[in-house]
Amino acid sequence: MTIQTSELIGRDAELSQLADVFADVATGRPRIAVIGGEAGIGKTRLLTDFLENSTPGARVLIGRCVDLGGTGDAYTAITAALRPLVAELGAEEIARITGQRALGALFPQLGRVEAGGATAGGLHESIALLLERAAADRPVVLVIEDLHWIDPASLAVLRFLSRALVDAPVLLAITYRTEDIGRGHHARSFLAELSRDRRAVRVDLPRLDREGTRRLMRALLGDSPSDSAVDALLERSDGVPFYIEELIDLETCDDVPPSLPDGLRDLLLVRYERLSDEAQHVVRHMAIGGLESDHDLLAAVLGQDAAAIEGPVWEAIGAGLLVATSNGYCFRHALMREAIHDDVLPGVRERLHERYAVELERRAGDTGSDAAAIARHWAGAKDVGRAFPAWLRAMRESRAALGYASAAEHAQRALSLWDVVDDPESASGMTRRELMGRAATYLRNAGDVDRSLALLKAALADCPPGTREYALLLNNQGRGLAMLARPGAIESYREALATLDGLEQTPEHELMRADVMVSLAGRLMLAGEDAEALALSTAGAEIAHTQRAARLESVSVNVAALCHGHMGRADLAVSELERARAIAGDDGPAMLRYWVNASDLAHHRGEYERALRIAQEGMDAARRYGADRTSGVILTSNAVDPLTALGRWDEATELIERALAFSPPGAFRSYVIRARAWMLVWRGEATAAREALNASRAQFTSTAEYEVQSRLGVAHAATEIALALDDLPTAWNAAQALLAADPERLHPGQVPPFAWSTSRLLTRLREQGAPPGVDLAQAEAGLRRVVDGFSWWPTHEVWDAAITAQLTPSPAAWAAAVEAASGERAPVYLLPAVLRQSAACLLDEGDRAAARDRLEQAIRLADERGVLAVAREARDLGRSSGLLREPAARLTADDLTDRERQVLELVSAGLSNRQIGERLFISGKTASVHVSAILRKLGAANRAEAAHLARDLIAG
Repeated sequence: MTIQTSELIGRDAELSQLADVFADVATGRPRIAVIGGEAGIGKTRLLTDFLENSTPGARVLIGRCVDLGGTGDAYTAITAALRPLVAELGAEEIARITGQRALGALFPQLGRVEAGGATAGGLHESIALLLERAAADRPVVLVIEDLHWIDPASLAVLRFLSRALVDAPVLLAITYRTEDIGRGHHARSFLAELSRDRRAVRVDLPRLDREGTRRLMRALLGDSPSDSAVDALLERSDGVPFYIEELIDLETCDDVPPSLPDGLRDLLLVRYERLSDEAQHVVRHMAIGGLESDHDLLAAVLGQDAAAIEGPVWEAIGAGLLVATSNGYCFRHALMREAIHDDVLPGVRERLHERYAVELERRAGDTGSDAAAIARHWAGAKDVGRAFPAWLRAMRESRAALGYASAAEHAQRALSLWDVVDDPESASGMTRRELMGRAATYLRNAGDVDRSLALLKAALADCPPGTREYALLLNNQGRGLAMLARPGAIESYREALATLDGLEQTPEHELMRADVMVSLAGRLMLAGEDAEALALSTAGAEIAHTQRAARLESVSVNVAALCHGHMGRADLAVSELERARAIAGDDGPAMLRYWVNASDLAHHRGEYERALRIAQEGMDAARRYGADRTSGVILTSNAVDPLTALGRWDEATELIERALAFSPPGAFRSYVIRARAWMLVWRGEATAAREALNASRAQFTSTAEYEVQSRLGVAHAATEIALALDDLPTAWNAAQALLAADPERLHPGQVPPFAWSTSRLLTRLREQGAPPGVDLAQAEAGLRRVVDGFSWWPTHEVWDAAITAQLTPSPAAWAAAVEAASGERAPVYLLPAVLRQSAACLLDEGDRAAARDRLEQAIRLADERGVLAVAREARDLGRSSGLLREPAARLTADDLTDRERQVLELVSAGLSNRQIGERLFISGKTASVHVSAILRKLGAANRAEAAHLARDLIAG
């Protein structure tokens, strides 16, 4: 951070760039500006000028990161930025906006957060909602200065905001030193993510050239410098504005040294060395404390009366080293503080750190506030005996504030001191392995699952098997592996359960056993091992009920309900899920589990409207709980599936784009990609659907290995896509997920529609030739057995008639298929597809009049429902058979509105609906409406065909 000392020189292009970004924000769109450059280059100066002159009417919130060696208190920058807004709105209004008390973790005046009553995700979502509310009447500029010093918890908030703010007029402006974010820095990956975000713009500040140096010299000196003076100063300063200012100031002061220093560090110390001994003493103490200092704290550390230090402080302010703030002082530039800090002798530095630690502890009392600063100072004082418990207090404080990333860092600092502290177990109240387990849990909750697993691996290697501690670590490991969809989760849970079974049973052990049992049951259920999963989840529910653990009981009943459904008790599955909901009450995690599984079950039962309502209810709750990137993404895919079945394509597309904008973790992203591919294939964009699946192939492979439902869903989509592209070998390979599967491990709701796709594949193979070594009769018989084996499933009749007609075609069979596909449990694409195939059968029978009637019905329904793939196939059949007349001449450009012509040009350029909306300053949904209208007018089956037709249309 730099305090402004002169007018801004040589930054016109950068100011214009920022002004353009803010103009975009003022139209209602969120943007991100990342301002990077070396120390002293003028990042804060640029930002200050921009805020003062180019953000009219904006609400500006500023948070500054503090140089505490990466171990600062959680949410330091975020809390500082939001404090004015919280004070303005008040507790009642904030509670109304956020609907929860998570912000109380940062601002105690908003209400206490009970243990387990909020999550880090809920806190992040509350912050996003708060900013959206603040931006309701005018744009908001959220400034985060000095990202290179950001604490991990604040960084987690920035990551979330960069994804979550998709509609609000908020500018996120970030500054950082380029040289201080190297390999391994925790903010490096965040900057890499922003470089790929189309909403983000990077503003790099170069050093001043010769003309820029001349202009700055003229502004500072009030006169035009000579060419030789410009060249000399440019050579010495390297064009860094702060150094130019320092050199000029020193050359023009009355007591300038006879020769100016050559080193930049020595240059920074010249002002300091010109101070009196008293002022140097004060500034030296302040440098150890940090970039800023409270007046009373500084006086206490100095051991002087508050009034006694005013003279030396004013001397330092007059010399340009310090500036006054609202309650203390700040170094004019961080480089000055760093140079003075490094000039203090090591022994003196340790003593001053001790003074700060003692005084901060005295002020904190029993509140635990400033715990991270206290720990840092004890560490700086080399007093490991007091640093160790201080890091543990900082860990607990960050955990209480939901700052899991910061809590993990503090825990690892404490672990680094374990071997040099006397009796660390007594000092901490836990074993080393228990502390490692806590750090691993915090890392997992912060999203750093790989580091969490590495820490758990080390802890397990050091832990005696057969102990409660060993079981805890295994359970923790299982959660991490399950989160990443990696092998070993089931084995970890099994070993943890076996370990607990061998221990003396206490109420605490029983509850832990139930927790492990239900976690294991959940993974087994996903793997298709329903009988064992049902037994475990039922037993876990009984223990949880006895122990009055409502969340665990609800989740147990939830898992058991799905097992009932998979094993033939579909109605019982629904009633048991509703019982799980009742048990959950208002427990967020348990309710999210309900919404995910109940919406999925309703969809597979063919209850599309109900599935959509449940998924939407869950999506709204996921946002409140801050689970947009995890459970919220799964719920999005659970909403997209019924939307696709209902033919509400634009709504499905909008949900997909919103979910992907969150950049969810790979395993969660894969659910949305699969849903998107399934939608695209019916919209006639099979190539795009295949590209979507291929782009996530590695994640699908990993997830499908351990989740039957995921494996079947992806394989079904791959089969349908390959059929649309007439790639029968690929379709055959994909269909093996159904044909070669153990029927007892299949998800019953997925079998009928997948079997329909497979029956069409077998028909095509009969017509075009089977792969070598494939017995089609045997394959058809096997498919029939699988379908008949799930005749109890609610959607069986809808699909069975179409499958039967496909395998044993006749006009009567297809008439029955048409009737079945007209039912409410049938998705919108089934009836047009069956009508088209019925027409083909009638055509083969020689009944051209009936075939034409069926084909016209198929085309009309496919057009009305937006099933463009079937509409194109039906028209192709009509043209090739001569059943349909050639379409009239295509329309001209004059038949499109001005807006439609604009949209068509952007479609031709390959832009998505969201990108079109951003280019034309309309919503993505409005752009989607225009695209649908254009496709209808052009008679195009998809965007690719529309783009092809547009070349002639626009040219004409």
